[in-house]
Amino acid sequence: MLLDWSYMGSKVPLMLQAVPRTLAIVLAATALGFVFGLLLALVRSYKVPVLSQLAAAYISVVRGTPLLVIMYLFYYGLPELCAALNESLHVSFFPEELNKYAVVIFIFAVYISAYMAETWYSALNAVDYGQMEAALAVGMTMPQALYRIFLPQAIVSAIPNFGNLFISTIKQTSLVFMIQIVDIMAVAKIEAGKSYRYLEMYVIVSLVYWALTLIFERLFIYWEQHYAKYKRHHA
Repeated sequence: MLLDWSYMGSKVPLMLQAVPRTLAIVLAATALGFVFGLLLALVRSYKVPVLSQLAAAYISVVRGTPLLVIMYLFYYGLPELCAALNESLHVSFFPEELNKYAVVIFIFAVYISAYMAETWYSALNAVDYGQMEAALAVGMTMPQALYRIFLPQAIVSAIPNFGNLFISTIKQTSLVFMIQIVDIMAVAKIEAGKSYRYLEMYVIVSLVYWALTLIFERLFIYWEQHYAKYKRHHA
């Protein structure tokens, strides 16, 4: 037989044990990227001097650099930076050995935030600015108007892009084994190296990622439909 199904069945539970670790990285990085991306979009939308140019440059550089390159830059560059800071400042404040999971979450947050910023920017510009002027005219502060009027409308139109980015991030976590994180892909490579059954292990990996994609795809569709109904109800 081309595939040993009994062997594959015995390895599925082992693969599933790595799923929570992978999802934890994705959820933490997405939450950070969501917030930082919003800040970048607001800076660009309101054309804050200097900051808007820096935000545009940051987005351009991150979006124009492959994720694997960013991972290597931060994973190998941050310890060097910490060591240089300790030496130049004559302190031992900066750790020379960083937590791998914290670093990978930071890397993905940096990467996600650049794409989130573009999504937020488009969504914010899709909302009629006259509503902001009306809110300010009745005595709301800028943060109140953003939180109560602008952002609820913007997020409805942004949900499909958020969903696509989240699902794409799940699949891109398959790269983290390159920096010694034991995720779904790393477990598959370790087990395949022991048994030399690479085909079976990679079939299991593809099925696990496919299942995760389907689950979160349905969740984002439900979320989009829920907020669309909410928007129509209040309209």
